[in-house]
Amino acid sequence: MEDSTTKKVYLAIKGDAVIHHTDLSAMESMDGISQPDMTITEEEFYAADGLVRLIDGRIFLGKTDAEKAREKAIERIRILKGWLAETDYIAAKIAEGAATATDYAEKIAQRKAWREEISDLESA
Repeated sequence: MEDSTTKKVYLAIKGDAVIHHTDLSAMESMDGISQPDMTITEEEFYAADGLVRLIDGRIFLGKTDAEKAREKAIERIRILKGWLAETDYIAAKIAEGAATATDYAEKIAQRKAWREEISDLESA
């Protein structure tokens, strides 16, 4: 619920960008725009990490679903590569004859699944 103490952020399209101000008179004096195209709360502005831009001619606040999905995929790839690094010792043990592929069959299968998941995420 908005009250009189809620700070507002005024957004306006200027050329191919979105400008923002917290003061309408500043928007007019600095950018020559007297009416904002959109008004949001300061809380909404910061929740979007201040990311405000034009997408298809409309003001868009925050990240797109595609950007969020890509960030999630990048994080998952980072985790999977970490797990692969943590189990690299298996190849060395097998190569040195200290273990066999049968000894580590489950881990080897898991590593294969991790590499496949990484490949799927990278090609998406």
